[in-house]
Amino acid sequence: MNSYIDAVKAEFKDGKTAVLAVIFTVARLIYGWSWFQSGFEKATSGWLNFAGGHATKQISAMAINMLPPKAHGFDPLYINKLWSWVAVHIFNGMPGITDFLVPICEMAVGVLMILGLKVLWGALLGLFLNVQFIAAGSANNFGYIWTNIIVMNFAKYFELIGVSGYLNYKKGHLGTSDKNVAA
Repeated sequence: MNSYIDAVKAEFKDGKTAVLAVIFTVARLIYGWSWFQSGFEKATSGWLNFAGGHATKQISAMAINMLPPKAHGFDPLYINKLWSWVAVHIFNGMPGITDFLVPICEMAVGVLMILGLKVLWGALLGLFLNVQFIAAGSANNFGYIWTNIIVMNFAKYFELIGVSGYLNYKKGHLGTSDKNVAA
């Protein structure tokens, strides 16, 4: 463990890396706790009973918001129509499983962020969830979307002090500088 700490200290000799890794680690912990707390609140308020019904209204609103006349503009690949169909027929077709998966996925994003483990994948899952929430009309997730994008673009700094940073060290490619990244 001491050699991992020494490797992180060596990375911190680059001032940019030191500042970004510390700031993004603190942000990652706060962000992860927020995700975990959101999922835990749902899990302890009856979402995990497979009875369904909690997300149905939001999913229906999302499907309506994705189709004309609510959705404006050209959709050449019919992604809005496809996703609306998926929402109505699959997610609302199995409301108990959907209600089960929402808090589990939110807690998973939180755990990945808190541990600093595969934060890119956690951010992708979070982005997927947030896009659905925004499409359903929950505009308070706008900051989460931007945070997910920042995490995905700077994952190496978010993970440097975390489980992924340690695992990268064990593999021999800890670091954010070009000289330390294995080819």
